[in-house]
Amino acid sequence: MIFDRSFYIFVVVYLLVYIYSFHGPFMNQALQAIYVSIVIILLSFSVASIANETIDFENMEHEIYLKPWQSYQKIIAVESAAQSYNELTYLWWLVRKAQTENLIYFYDDFSHTVTLASGLVSSKTPLEITARLSLYQGLIDRRNGHYKSSSVALSKGLMQAKEAKLSRLYIYTKQELAYTKTLTELFDTSLVDIQEAYVEAFALKDQFLIASINETYGAIYGYLNDYKKSIEYYHRAYDAYQNLQYPAHIAEAIYGLASTYRYWEKYDLAIEYFEKYQQQINYTPNANINFFAEYGLGMTLAEKGDCLEAITIINRALKLKGVIDYNAELYKRKASCLIELGQLDAAEEAIFEAASIFANIPELIGTTWQLEVIKLSSVLAYARKQYDIGYNMLNKYHIEHTDLLIKNSSDRLLKVRARMEVERHKIAQNLAEKRSQVQLLELEKQQNDNVIQIYFNIFIITAIFIVIVVMVAQYKTNKKMHLLSIKDSLTGLFNRRYIFEYLEEAIQGRDPDKFSTTVVLIDIDDFKVINDTYGHPVGDDVIRKVAQVGRDVFRQGDIFGRIGGEEFLCILPRTTVLEATKIAERFLALVSSSTMVEGQQDKITVSIGIAALSSQCQDINQLYINADQALYQAKHSGKNQVHVF
Repeated sequence: MIFDRSFYIFVVVYLLVYIYSFHGPFMNQALQAIYVSIVIILLSFSVASIANETIDFENMEHEIYLKPWQSYQKIIAVESAAQSYNELTYLWWLVRKAQTENLIYFYDDFSHTVTLASGLVSSKTPLEITARLSLYQGLIDRRNGHYKSSSVALSKGLMQAKEAKLSRLYIYTKQELAYTKTLTELFDTSLVDIQEAYVEAFALKDQFLIASINETYGAIYGYLNDYKKSIEYYHRAYDAYQNLQYPAHIAEAIYGLASTYRYWEKYDLAIEYFEKYQQQINYTPNANINFFAEYGLGMTLAEKGDCLEAITIINRALKLKGVIDYNAELYKRKASCLIELGQLDAAEEAIFEAASIFANIPELIGTTWQLEVIKLSSVLAYARKQYDIGYNMLNKYHIEHTDLLIKNSSDRLLKVRARMEVERHKIAQNLAEKRSQVQLLELEKQQNDNVIQIYFNIFIITAIFIVIVVMVAQYKTNKKMHLLSIKDSLTGLFNRRYIFEYLEEAIQGRDPDKFSTTVVLIDIDDFKVINDTYGHPVGDDVIRKVAQVGRDVFRQGDIFGRIGGEEFLCILPRTTVLEATKIAERFLALVSSSTMVEGQQDKITVSIGIAALSSQCQDINQLYINADQALYQAKHSGKNQVHVF
């Protein structure tokens, strides 16, 4: 249109005033009818102009993160007009409505909006919308404790984002998937996923994505009991969110800090940060958001030993609409406090409520959180002086918990297993003391002396036997898992995880020679063509041949490994770029003399990129990116050659 709606409104108002304030009583009826018609036409243009003015929903993400509550009000204000939007615009309206509802903790509305939008998806719907809806569905399932379906939905969103080449959405979904795996104690897998997401986010130089990944790192290391590292990552996320001025994400980072201090048993700091969280969540008027603050304070006070105040806050939290698995944790802490206060029947009810919640979340059965219910039941039995029942339940807890430790055995979890082993010995010692007290109390009853002695001996023998079996099994498993965790099964070289962990430790060390560290990134040329032409067995043989050449060429102190399908990385300590180039060229020549299949002429070739640490490059991710860029130049320049960054 030539004029905007303010022009039409001005003209309408002017004509109305002109007709009725000045000429109204004297105007000819025909002339007045003409003026009224003009007013109606201009008014219709004005209304049409207002109706056609829509919000740019597709590009309002930053605005939503910056002002979630105001954005929600803005979106809701056009709800009636949204019904007349075209299908694509309406879907974007629903997507942004869901996004704001999630940030301001309107979880029921969030679920309803996602369901409504998903029902409108068709084969013509852009992948960006379907990928976001898959992400949101994953968040809903995770919040309801359905971790398996959450992982499925997030994996689907990951594929959709990748197909549509939506890098930011892909990385964000990947870190949410990593966090979901953490909740089911798949720590090794989640750490690998989150590391890949970090490298990709760093390459994009996206401050928000890096902050989100650092926040997830904080959560993972918190679950692994590496609290110092957890606090470090949460502070990084918090500082980044502060720079971006995203209130919802600032609140999440503060909550992560508070929770980690709670796990670390630094209760005063935890309470300080939970109270800071309560102040931060004022950005939304939604009362249910206070559930998380009440949850954190109640759990902290219970663990600190302030049981009376803790129970009051826990009861308040349970009345709010919270997250189902969080409620289970509240019931467990409430039960602990009630046992301590001697209210055993009420404690039993709380344990029953926690057990009922876990029974409805199959993915959590057999995890540390669910097994703690058995442990609490044992403590309750001892409080009731039901020592045999308590012993049997405690024995069941330790057997299942030990199996869980063995199942999750890895270098990263050694601290967890060691701490649980100490705790188990302490509980066994307390159990022995309780049995001794029972013996002393019942010495007067001669008819029970022999029975008590037999039970006591059985307990001691069983405990010693369990300890020996666990220690032997743990030693064998750890030895086997260590080899599996650092070696590539196809080539026998070091695997990706070991290579990058070694490189990170080398960079973080104080050795002045670290600036003479050089990396050589190797990629087999046209590997897909090799597989397509000769088949995957020949492709595997080519990988093994390249690996063997590396064993022959690289020196004893070099760290050589396979980090991807046809990609290798070698770390050369105390080696200049010039020296590394000579070694790489010798490697290139030897590979080029190899054939793919015996008796045929087709040669194997590789492309090589070289990068080195320097005062400008002191970061593992940047070092890898530099080597990858050099490799790209080698490929782009015709392959079968060496390029230095």
